[in-house]
Amino acid sequence: MKFSLEFVACFCTATFAGAALYVSLVEHPARMECGSAVAIAQFGPSYRRATVMQVLLAVTAFLTATAAWWLDAGGAWLVSAILIGAVVPFTLLVVLPTNKRLLDPSLDRDSETATTLLQKWGRLHAVRTVLSTAALAILLWAGTMTARMHASEQTLRQDLFTMRNVIEQYTLDKQAAPRCLNDLINTGYLQSTSPLAREYVQQILDQEPRIQDSPLPNPALPAMKKMSC
Repeated sequence: MKFSLEFVACFCTATFAGAALYVSLVEHPARMECGSAVAIAQFGPSYRRATVMQVLLAVTAFLTATAAWWLDAGGAWLVSAILIGAVVPFTLLVVLPTNKRLLDPSLDRDSETATTLLQKWGRLHAVRTVLSTAALAILLWAGTMTARMHASEQTLRQDLFTMRNVIEQYTLDKQAAPRCLNDLINTGYLQSTSPLAREYVQQILDQEPRIQDSPLPNPALPAMKKMSC
C-alpha cells in the first residue's frame, strides 16, 4: 500500500514539475516571441487544457504523499506534499486574477497592458515551477535514502548469516565457541564483513550462554558497543 502511494506521488509530482518547467523554459517564452496578440490567442486554449491536468496532478500528488507520510514513509514526504499542494491555493489566489485579465475579451491584445500581463503571468508561473521542482527533488532524495537504507539492511542480513555459519563451523572444529571476533579473524575463519555486522555479533559473543545457544540480534536494535577481545 505504502509503495503504491509513493509511486503515485512521485509520478504525479514529476509529471507536474516537468510540465511546469517546459512551460517556463519553452512554451511561454516562445509565444512571447510571437507578439502579445498571438501569445494571448494561444494562451486561452493552452490554459483550458492545462487547468484540468494541473489540478488533478497537484491534488493527487498532495493526497498520496500525505498518505505515504501517514504510513511512516518519513517527514520528507510531508514536506513534498506541502510544496506541491501549495500550488493549488497559490494558483487560485495569486495567478487566477491575471488569468482572468488575459482571457478578458475586452483586452486589447496589441497593447502594452497585454504584454505586461503576459510577463507577469510568466513570473507567477515560475513560482509554481519552483514549488513543484522542489517537491520532486525532495521525493528523489527521500527515495535515494530509502534505497540506500534497504541496501545496507540487505548487506547486514547477508553478513550476519555468513558470520553465523562461520561461528558454528569454528565451534565444531575447535570444540569451543570463539571468545571474540579476533578469534575468527586470526584463525582465518572470517575474511571481511561490514563493521556493523561485527558489532552485532560481538554483542552476542559477549553474552551468556555462548553463541551456539543464542539467537542473532534483531538488526533493528540500537547500536551495540564496539567489539573488543
